[in-house]
This record gives sequence, structure tokens and C-alpha cells, in this order.
Amino acid sequence: MKTADISFKPITLRYAKAYGRIRLSPETVKLIKEQKLPKGDLVPATKIAGLYGAKKTDEVLPFCHRISFDFLTIDLKINRDSVEVFSEVRGVAKTGYEMEALSAVSSALLNIFDMCKGVDSNMVIEEVKIIEKGGGKSDWMSDLKGTKFNLSFREDRLGMRVRELMEELGSRHSEHWDIFISSNEPRNAQELTGATALVSSILFTYLPGENPSLVKIFKDDRGRLIVKLPEKEEVIEVFFTALGPHLRSLL
Repeated sequence: MKTADISFKPITLRYAKAYGRIRLSPETVKLIKEQKLPKGDLVPATKIAGLYGAKKTDEVLPFCHRISFDFLTIDLKINRDSVEVFSEVRGVAKTGYEMEALSAVSSALLNIFDMCKGVDSNMVIEEVKIIEKGGGKSDWMSDLKGTKFNLSFREDRLGMRVRELMEELGSRHSEHWDIFISSNEPRNAQELTGATALVSSILFTYLPGENPSLVKIFKDDRGRLIVKLPEKEEVIEVFFTALGPHLRSLL
């Protein structure tokens, strides 16, 4: 058993929204609206329960990463025979907030059940679900399907690994290329200094013992991308794991 490995995932602004509903008798709803439940005012207590639920998510779910969030809201909609609960959790992190949003809604619904169980024995919690999320890899990652690449690496184990990594991203090898992977610095191409600086920063984060300037990004006069990589397995693996899905955005 193990958690998901998020070591190479970038820190991005992420959010998740969840929804859930509890069925109640109309008489119980009337008590809620009139603040006459034996245990007190349901609405503020339920919002606090949802907040605690979100904060304690990683303590309840053993494989859920411990991440902090920057914003949480819990909203209730009281209907004739039900209460609907909506949550939104937002923050800057390496992984998403789906579980925190679901935990917020679930805890809120359980609090409603607890506060109403003395007056309603037929309550049903239902339809707890994620209704929206964003900021994860589906928003910013893209494969390289439809692109072509070429290599200047030797046809050894390292060169074959570079080929495998490009093909895993969806690109195919061709003499007529969109992306050229080289171990040498090109002579007639313009360096994309911003992209190189970003790559250097990320490489230093994961491989502080390596020279981050070993990787450089260029474009030739036809707009084709040239990536200079060192013949170092650790650097190559980190580059493709952390940055491979972003290559399309540079084309």
C-alpha cells in the first residue's frame, strides 16, 4: 500500500466543489427554519461541522495527502423536504481538493442527521458527489499526439529511453520533426531564455546537485522546438516527468 507519488507534480491553483443532499420530513424542515431543534440552530453548526470535516480529511483517509487549503465555503439550501449542501475548497497545492470538498459535504450532512435524529427517524443521505474541479493536470497537461520528434542521442540505452519517453507523450519519431532532442547545443537557433530559466529552476528543485543549465530550450527559424539534454539519466527522467507534458505549449 502506498500514497500516490506527487513528487514531480507542479504547484498550481486548484479547486473542487461538492454537493450532497439529505431527505427530511417537512415537519423537521419546519423545525430547522424556526430554529426549534432540540440541539439548537442547525445552519451555523452544520457549516462548522463541514469546516472541521475538510480540515481533518487526511486524518480519516489514510492515503489522502495532507495539504492545506486557502479557502472553504459551505452553503445550505433548505427545501420543503430536504437540505442541500454545497462546498467549495480552493488553494495552491500539488494535488487536488476533491476529498476535502467531499469530506466537508459529508461531515455537514452527518451533522444534520445527528441534530435531527431525535425528531426524524426516516432521514436519507444521498447523492454526495463532486460537481466541479479545476487546476489539475486535465487543465494544464497535454500530450504530444500529432507531433513528430527526432533524436541526436546515440542508439544506446539512454537514447532508447528518450525515445520511449517521447512516445509515451504521444509523439512519433520522424525525419521531419516538430521537436528535436539533442545532447548538443544547436548553432542556428534562438534560445528561449524564459523557458530555459523555468526548466533550470525546476531541475534545481528536484536535483540540486546537478548543474541546472545542462538543459536548454531553443527554436529554429521554422518554429521547431529544440531541446538540449545532457546524457544523464536522472536529468532526463526529471525533465520528462515534470516538464514533458508542457512541451506542446512551447511549439
